[in-house]
Amino acid sequence: MDFDVVIIGAGVVGLAVASKLSENRRTLVIERHNSFGREISSRNSEVIHAGIYYPTGSLKARLCLPGKYKLYEWCIRKQVPFRRIGKYIVAVNQEEEAELERIYNQAKENGVEDIEKITTAQINAEEPNLRAIAALWSPSTGIIDTHHLMKSLQEQAELNGADFAWKHNLLSIEKQGSGYCLEIACPDDSAIKISTQIIINSAGLDSDTVAAMAGLDLDLYGYRLHYCRGHYYRITSGKKDLVHHLIYPCPQKSLSGLGIHITIDLNGELKLGPDTQYLGTRIQDYSIPEILKEKFFKAASRYLKGLEPDDIFPDQAGIRPKLQSEGGVFRDYIISEESEKGLPGFVNLIGIESPGLTSCLEIADMVESLI
Repeated sequence: MDFDVVIIGAGVVGLAVASKLSENRRTLVIERHNSFGREISSRNSEVIHAGIYYPTGSLKARLCLPGKYKLYEWCIRKQVPFRRIGKYIVAVNQEEEAELERIYNQAKENGVEDIEKITTAQINAEEPNLRAIAALWSPSTGIIDTHHLMKSLQEQAELNGADFAWKHNLLSIEKQGSGYCLEIACPDDSAIKISTQIIINSAGLDSDTVAAMAGLDLDLYGYRLHYCRGHYYRITSGKKDLVHHLIYPCPQKSLSGLGIHITIDLNGELKLGPDTQYLGTRIQDYSIPEILKEKFFKAASRYLKGLEPDDIFPDQAGIRPKLQSEGGVFRDYIISEESEKGLPGFVNLIGIESPGLTSCLEIADMVESLI
């Protein structure tokens, strides 16, 4: 075999897996772009989540809580910029206040011990520009520089001896004996074949395509993805003192998104988003329609005072690789070693959206245990 492990995709999860598996295996990472994290990993809120919302026992809940602590420890050890800035989840009416109680109980069931109920007086003292009758406080929620995180993971993988093939596209996967043969398109339009014992499918927005390339029926196994775009608007620097913590509204009950929230970057600038827009197509379109400005302003003004329409402007968009269809029920991550489907040593990571960034190191540990 040319390699023990081939990892397809150099987003934050693929890089975390590479940094782990390369400790004692010959590892190659294949990435179609010329650098890491060019899709999902660089188009998100850069939030370290606490593990609050997700159904108890789901992978999203089970991996997020320990993943958060591992990620903070990694940031300290590797000098990755971050801040434990804390998050308020706010209710603006009695119906949402009742929902806060459900969220609080969910967080406790998930093992989030530091979540607190906050009174109106406490909210007014901490964040006087909020419109809220009640809130939850999550002190261990934070923000992170995802570029530096990914760079540190790549450097660790390379230190362990891993190789990276940038601007290389996977063309085919063929089961051969006890391993696999992969055909790969090179930057000069030539093609090469390599062999490996283990394949880790961490291809993000095309992880279902890679699974199908290996011969898996996407509809039979529920592996088909749906593209869901989220847009972000930036708040003008002159209004960056409106809030000093992450501010989240009560989330949508379907958990298709956490609502248009306020995040703060490491420079102290404020950003609104993301919303959720299922695309109905596999085109990676990152445009931000101008018509969304009013929607974002109204959403933020429900819980934030002092914002004017001219204070916000388009920032960026990202696409989530959702297993959950539009209007569908909650879908968990797929993290599966596929021996039972006739593909021993093939590990699928499909539908890894939020809180995948927070959970990346814990996902890497889980992948190691599976192989």
